[in-house]
Amino acid sequence: MRIKGSSFMSAIKLTDDNSVPNQVQILRVGKFNHPKYGAFEITSQTLAEMVQNHKNNVRGLDLSFDYFHDSDREASAWVRNLELRENETELWATEVEWTPTARKKLFERELRYFSPDFAFKWTDPEKGLTFSNVLFGGALTNRPFVKEMAAIVAHENQEGENMTDLEKAQKEVADLKAANLKLSEDMKAVEKKMEDMPQPDKVAQLEAQIKALQDELAKAKGEVEASLAEKQKAEAAKVLAEKENEFNVLLSEGKACVAQKPAFMKGDMKEFVKLAQPLNLKANGSSNSTTQEDDDTKAIIKLAEEKEKANPKLSRGEAISIAKKELKK
Repeated sequence: MRIKGSSFMSAIKLTDDNSVPNQVQILRVGKFNHPKYGAFEITSQTLAEMVQNHKNNVRGLDLSFDYFHDSDREASAWVRNLELRENETELWATEVEWTPTARKKLFERELRYFSPDFAFKWTDPEKGLTFSNVLFGGALTNRPFVKEMAAIVAHENQEGENMTDLEKAQKEVADLKAANLKLSEDMKAVEKKMEDMPQPDKVAQLEAQIKALQDELAKAKGEVEASLAEKQKAEAAKVLAEKENEFNVLLSEGKACVAQKPAFMKGDMKEFVKLAQPLNLKANGSSNSTTQEDDDTKAIIKLAEEKEKANPKLSRGEAISIAKKELKK
């Protein structure tokens, strides 16, 4: 953190799409005691005045982020807008345009936190006007002063936990986007060289390099899209199998009939209820026949339960199917 006449570090949050976010939490309300700058308080009014001064462009400069508060060097991002959130207790930068270098550092978790740079009082050196609570920008850092704020990007070790195959495939697409960015930068560099080297033989050589990069990009994109499609197909087949197992259980327990299966598989409960039929009614046959059906059902369920105990990996539907086949023998 750096306050002009002082200075601040804070933490920010990443969206849940496996990419670098374009929104950053700048600061929050609270009372602080900095070892260098002493005690101070950030209030909702402090944050509101920062937003208003930015809208009025009191400093006459676009708002930017840097690295480690080295504001005289290259920018890490440019900010178009500020807004208050959580009942005006949090200040956020929106429409953040990261530079390619900063985006790469955040994506690879080299840097994860943000530190604002502001002044409680600032005087325009030309006009002599004084303003309260002026935000100058801020810096990417890894050791924020203000705690209890989320990081710009989540810790990499948190990713992948409890992820489905589909979610993993989506992450692969996000990784591909990062690779695409690198390839695009390489292509721009090649095009720049082509501008500086107009000789026909060198131009042809550079055009061949660009074509090779484009082919590599198209190949990588195709591989990831094919992988995603395959995993989506597998996920859909898994869901279908689970629904079929559920229906088999209902069927074995006498709670559904075969005619209801298409409606059940489509999730059309209205049609499912409409197709319901009376099951195992004594009026439709002798009491001995009904008793035999009940005994058969109980035998199937009992054997299925034994199969499940012997092999915990079996689903109820699979166990019932095996039990039916064995009892028919």
